[in-house]
Amino acid sequence: MPSPETSPQSFDVVVIGGGHAGIEAAHAAAKLGCRTAMVTMDLKAIGRMSCNPAIGGVAKGQLVRDIDALGGLMGLVADRAGIQFRMLNLSKGPAVWGPRAQMDMDEYAAIMQDILGRLPNLTLIAGELTNFRREPDGMFTLVLGGAGAGGTLGARALVITSGTFLGAVMHTGLSAQTGGRVGEPAAVELSETLKSMGLKTRRLKTGTPARLAADSLDYAAVEVQHGDEEPFPFSFRTEGPLLNRATCWITRTSSETHEILKTGFDRSPMFTGLITGIGPRYCPSIEDKIARFADRDSHQLFLEPEGLGSGEGEAGGRIYVNGFSSSLPAEVQDAALRTMPGLQNCRVVRYGYAVEYDAVDALQLHPTFECREPEMAGLYFAGQVNGTSGYEEAAAQGLVAGINAALKLQGREPFVLARAESYIGVLADDLVNLEIDEPYRMFTSRAEYRLHLRQDNAEERLLERGHALGMVDDSVLAKYRARAARFASLRARLAETKLTPAALNPFLVSQGGQPVVESVMALPLLRRPEITLDLLLGFLAIDLGDWTRPERVSFEAAEKYAGFLERQQREIDRTLKLSALRIPADFDYAEAKGLSGEALQKLTVRRPLTVGDAQRIAGVTPADISTLIYYVKR
Repeated sequence: MPSPETSPQSFDVVVIGGGHAGIEAAHAAAKLGCRTAMVTMDLKAIGRMSCNPAIGGVAKGQLVRDIDALGGLMGLVADRAGIQFRMLNLSKGPAVWGPRAQMDMDEYAAIMQDILGRLPNLTLIAGELTNFRREPDGMFTLVLGGAGAGGTLGARALVITSGTFLGAVMHTGLSAQTGGRVGEPAAVELSETLKSMGLKTRRLKTGTPARLAADSLDYAAVEVQHGDEEPFPFSFRTEGPLLNRATCWITRTSSETHEILKTGFDRSPMFTGLITGIGPRYCPSIEDKIARFADRDSHQLFLEPEGLGSGEGEAGGRIYVNGFSSSLPAEVQDAALRTMPGLQNCRVVRYGYAVEYDAVDALQLHPTFECREPEMAGLYFAGQVNGTSGYEEAAAQGLVAGINAALKLQGREPFVLARAESYIGVLADDLVNLEIDEPYRMFTSRAEYRLHLRQDNAEERLLERGHALGMVDDSVLAKYRARAARFASLRARLAETKLTPAALNPFLVSQGGQPVVESVMALPLLRRPEITLDLLLGFLAIDLGDWTRPERVSFEAAEKYAGFLERQQREIDRTLKLSALRIPADFDYAEAKGLSGEALQKLTVRRPLTVGDAQRIAGVTPADISTLIYYVKR
């Protein structure tokens, strides 16, 4: 798609920031054919994992699988840089399983930088966006400063993924300094620019724990946590087995730890009022845990390697103390850490600190993450700048924003995922419709259709859509369709295999199941809780050959919960029908006679893209929706 400008300093899409949101946004826009630039303060910081050295988890792993099925990068790179892989929640049903992997942080960033450096249509620019304006013709003029060469850039669409850097201040004890993370400056001027444009912001807070020298721990005194024997990959595109190359460990705080930490409460920026931003409720600092859960005398902590040899310890390695996020004075952190098993002689490489920053109120955005105000059309925000926490939530937003920036410039329909289609749809819908006063984190409980939105069926739900967009290559689609054909063949074979009571009952009884009184087909047997796919195929002497473990899990889950899924699918179809009904951008709500006064006011301000979006706005009643559907269809 040609640009209207031929100047080397004019681009179709400019992405501000090189974190997880910026990476996915830039990759998507460039892959869809837009002349794209990524502007970031430090090119060597692209892909840097600024907090924990892991990707995925419960609900977060589902987000990564969704990103991958749509052609994004996070899952593919996580498989390559992963050093330990675990599927969480295996003791529960597949709907809440979550893949998680420890990363070699340096390797993860290096791979991302290599991919982006070789990506057609993408230019990487070192610099800081300090100011910008939208011209009468819709183009953006961007003013750059910072460590780069400065100057201006032109952009037809602008995606801001500034993470925790807007007006950021770092806190350790009563000491505070500007910066988005250690060694990196804050984006102070950009924050002021956004406020001057009338954008509503909120003050939020995040934090990070201490890092320890790996060679200073007593590993005989801590609990070992191994990876899975047969790991699940994040990416459908990953070929070959994954290798667990590292070990994690578990330790615990004690009452002694807590008493030491309490000695620093009078110098805590949280408790003394130095920090006014709201932190994540579900990922509190260690001092917040002790204050809120005073009845508990111990908290579990995870000791996680940040890599396989790079880092700042004498032995070339650092340990991330997951669960010990803190902004207490350094000497208090140091003394408290030494009270825990295995850490008595630890050397602290970096103390924990808190970051307070400005975030954009996402109620001002469409679910495409474009600003709702017509005079700001073409301006998108994605990632922690929208008030979320976590790499995975950021990457998901970046992918959506980058895709939609490209589609808008190409005159194509916006790409919006419904809540019934993916965790990304849940995330986007929540962010732009709910009053959220703390950093948003994804949980399986947020998804009402989580049985349908499993990590094992992301390709089934999203890969064809990713291919239609242009994000998924033909070879990947062919691989998926070959898998679907294998699934269909086995399903048909099991559906046609009839088993008599005489042949089947000994097998059922041996597995603790109830015998049958008449012949049954083999396929419905998978709905019995005691019957697994491997058990059934072993009984029937069916060899699946080179089917992978993820393929077996996906097939079995779909059949085991088929009855529930069929009922849920009927509800999903109704939801998608509403979500698919687009509202014209110039729709005059005042002409829709019958809308309540509150609905008219809120719909006019929010300008929802679809009837499904309108349905989620507080104060818009079912009667309002019926009226809206009538007039939209007219």
